[in-house]
Amino acid sequence: MWSSLLTFLGLLGSGIQAGALLMVLYGVCPTFRRLSVPEWMSLHVSLDRSIERYMPAVNLTTGGATLLLLFTAQDPAVRLLRGLALACNIALALMSELVNVRINKAIARRVAATAPAAPSAAGGVLTAPPPDEADERRLIAVRERWIHWHQWRTLDIVLGFALLVTALLTVSG
Repeated sequence: MWSSLLTFLGLLGSGIQAGALLMVLYGVCPTFRRLSVPEWMSLHVSLDRSIERYMPAVNLTTGGATLLLLFTAQDPAVRLLRGLALACNIALALMSELVNVRINKAIARRVAATAPAAPSAAGGVLTAPPPDEADERRLIAVRERWIHWHQWRTLDIVLGFALLVTALLTVSG
């Protein structure tokens, strides 16, 4: 029973992470690139506030379930697949915290420092004034760095999810 529950939690969490990161990569990143720098920064901060509420918990639950699963009785090949999937989950956490989250926080600080708090006549919050040309180039490079590392995070967790699915199919087959 514990093995089934841990397998379920690992697959569910890994699948949620893979799906969410794929959606951001193919749905949100192209939008980021089409927006002006101030618009991109505002949207980025808004999305990050929403995502930051659940993704770390999903990652920890997925990693914890997969780690515990390694200590159950299983075929060595299945244990290896699960161990590699756990390594992908840990790599996702590291890439996120060491690169993307740091960029997210820097963008949030910049938006907070430059955006006026007064609502516009249309009811929305006014965006920050556009950056000068050099600052805009620097911010576009930051955006591209975030997207680059997001691509690596996405590839990593999709691989981790595939490894967990393969482990399940190996056990079932």
